[in-house]
Order: sequence, then C-alpha cells, then structure tokens
Amino acid sequence: MLKIPVGISSLAISFPSLIRTNDYWQKKPTAQPKLRRVRRTKTTEYTNSNSGLDIWSQAVAPYLADPFRGSVERRVLGSGESSLKLECQAARDALNAAQLAPDKVELAIAAAIFPDSPGFGIAPYLARELDLRCPAWNLESTCSSALIALQSASALIQTGVYQNALVVVSHFGSQAVDEEDSLSSSMGDAAGAFLVTSVKANQGILACEVVHTAATIEAYSHEIERDRQGKPRLRTRTGENPSILAETAVEFVRSCCDRALAAANVTLDQIAFFVFNTPTAWYASVCARSLNIDPERTINLYPRYANIGPVFPLAGLYHAAAAGKIRENDLILVYTNGAAATAAATVMRWGNVALGCPPKPPINVTLAQEKIQLPVVINSPKAATINREELLNLSLNEQQEKLEIYLQEIIASLLQRSSSELNSDLILADCLDSLTAIMLKNQLETDLQISFAIAEFFGTTTIASLAQKLVQQLTIFNLTTSHSNSIPNEEREILTI
Repeated sequence: MLKIPVGISSLAISFPSLIRTNDYWQKKPTAQPKLRRVRRTKTTEYTNSNSGLDIWSQAVAPYLADPFRGSVERRVLGSGESSLKLECQAARDALNAAQLAPDKVELAIAAAIFPDSPGFGIAPYLARELDLRCPAWNLESTCSSALIALQSASALIQTGVYQNALVVVSHFGSQAVDEEDSLSSSMGDAAGAFLVTSVKANQGILACEVVHTAATIEAYSHEIERDRQGKPRLRTRTGENPSILAETAVEFVRSCCDRALAAANVTLDQIAFFVFNTPTAWYASVCARSLNIDPERTINLYPRYANIGPVFPLAGLYHAAAAGKIRENDLILVYTNGAAATAAATVMRWGNVALGCPPKPPINVTLAQEKIQLPVVINSPKAATINREELLNLSLNEQQEKLEIYLQEIIASLLQRSSSELNSDLILADCLDSLTAIMLKNQLETDLQISFAIAEFFGTTTIASLAQKLVQQLTIFNLTTSHSNSIPNEEREILTI
C-alpha cells in the first residue's frame, strides 16, 4: 500500500507572560543556588576523546563556575494564568495558522508534564475548552512526548483512520520543584501545538526511531506533596543516580539518529538543520559533538527558556523556521531524550508550515549566550591525574596521603578554587552538587578504574574518608588480580564500591 505523505502543517508555541531572570534568586538568599568562586583565567584544555562521558564533561566545564549553570531566563506562570489557558492558546494559534475550525479536527492528542492538577491528563479539558467534536486522548513520554505524539498521529493518518490530528504538548516545571531546590532555576513553563495532516509528495515524516530509556529511571525522583495552598503537586528532585544521564546521553543520540538516518535513506551531511531538546545549557553542544556536526546547524534555546521539556523540539522548529534557518523542502533531524521514557529521532522534509503568533522576546539573553560552544580539543592530559599501578607500589599510608592530595586537586578544579583552600576534613556534600559529583565520579573511574555509586560522595563523606575507601578497594583489587594473573585468559573486573 502506498503511504500517504504526512507531516506538520502548522506550528505554534505559547509562554506565560512572566519572564523570571536570575535576579529573582539573587534577591532571595534562601533560594539562591550555591555560588562558586570564579578563578577561570584561560580556556579549559581538553583531551581528544570521543567517549560519551568525556564529551559530556567537556561540554559542562564552561558552566561549572556559574551558579545558575547557564540559565539566564525562564518563563513561569504568573497570577491569573493557568496551564490549561496556555495549552488552549497554543492550540488555537496552531488551528488559526492552519485556517482550520475546531469542529474540523478529527483527533486530538495531549501530552502535559506537570499540569495544574495531577490526574489522568488534560485531553478532555482541552476538548471542552476548544469545543472539539473529535476523540481526545492523552499520551506521555516525558521529554520525548512531542515526537511520540507526532509518530502516533502520522501512523493513524497514513492508514486513513483520520485526516488530521491536533497535538498539544506542555511543560510546567516551575510548579514541580521547590524554590530552595537548585533545580528551580533551571525549570521553565511552556506549551506548544501542531497540526498533522497529509502534505506534498516527498515532504513530511520520512523516518522515526524510538528506544526506551529505562536505564535513566533513577535519575529523578517524583513524589506527590501539597503546596502552600494545600493542593496536591507532583514534586521532582534529583534521584539516586543522576550521573546516568551523562553516561548515556551520547550513546542515545548517536544510536537514535543513526537509525533514523538509515531508515530515511539519507546521510548526516544531507540534513540542513538539527533540533535537539536542550534540558541543560550544554546539551546542544553534547549532541553536536556526538554527531560531529557544525553547531551553526542547530539551535540552543536553553538560556532563553530554561528547561521546557517536551516543548523544546517545537520551540526549536518554530524559532528556526521564523529565523529562516529552515526552509521548505529542507531535511530536518529532530532528536529528543526523555528520562525514564524514550529517546526518539525523527527525519522530516520541511513543508509549507504555517506558524502561530511569535512569543515575547527575551529581556537579557544575548546571541553570545545562545551560541553553541564546542570545546577546543587538544591532546593534553588532565590537570590532576593519578596512576593506579604507581599507587599499588606504595604503602597504605602513602596511598592515603597521595589520594587525599589528588582528590583535593580534582575538587578544587571543579569548584574553580585553589586546592590550598580545601582540606581532608571537607565534607563533600557541602561543596558538590549533582553535576560536580558526576564530573568527579567520571574522573575517578577513568583514573582508578574503580566504579562506585554517586551516593558515596554525599552524607558525611569527607575527602579523607573517600580516600580511605579508595585505598581499601585498591587493596582488594590488588589481591584479586594477583590471584587472577596466575589463571590464563581470565579477564579482570572493575570493582564496585
């Protein structure tokens, strides 16, 4: 059966009226992210490594001295605004752009992350507010919701079940975190909508590849709590294993995009523009370097909007099209990664897509802040390194002393401070957040080849006690490998603490 070409025919994005800058937290000491002393005087040097963690770590490095981690502005719901109002605004804009009346919509799909009220979804509320006369159902795949909804709608239209579908996607992260949580400054609110219809021959969706991201289940934790008004809210916090996001980011983007390109029978060089969801300031850089593409061929909206979850691909497509970076018949690759859900890559040939009303421009965001910076890659060692084999030739006391100095140097580098300001009694939880802990874990595992949980850095763990744990594991490793060396062809294992 000949497939009907299906794609996006109209696109709209909607944001709250309130733009919150970093001044909001700087004026509230109790809610302000922990400041780090800046000592950066030259560009960080990087090793010429293509491994996932190295790519992530090198992209993160420029933001370690910034307490807001690259966040500049975010749009948040203000007084008199609601998530449903914003979702309806995006939907109406998309329909108006397509010149389609609400009663002509044949299917509505809604994906709402952190809406006003936790429950079974917003689809029926949208149908009532928009006066739709069609089936309306909910779909959720965290930050990949937009692409999964696009895939679902396209399949239903291609098989002739429906002629069109309205997809509404939203993210209201400001309602999901406490102001005292360091995550709060990175969360934004937004809604987006698009209409899926048949399009011109050779345009529309060419391929979509989806994989599950079960490996990232422990990256975040979610609980139902009551807010100050007594309403139940879903609260999101850093989970037990946030480092898994860094460890899997490059693998997911490469595998999804490679499969999507192969399925579409196109090459990376043929893609005119790339759109990535960018939940952090450095994520666009990670994706660009993972695929080895020119950063000018993508867009970074994180400084402008912070993390707007599944709305990012829609915002990226909208701004790129409005700025003329995407034109009709251009090949586009869109990639998203939803924690504890799916990662997805879609290849499409852009059509004559009608755009909704433009959002309010940012207050303070500059072009330089939105420019994607790829690290300068040179062949040089890391500033602080240690040799495991040399350590094993030292006495236990000498190992302890050397490891304490090594840890102080690494942590000082991460915090952009002098190692003379640190001592062995420093409690790691007092100076590390989840991001710097990931960086520390990465280097320890690389240098010592000892794998351990990121939780080892928190609680009452000090530099001295962490060094002691490392000495113990090195001792066990030495005894184990001494025995295994006598057995031919036996593989060494990386020990876990």
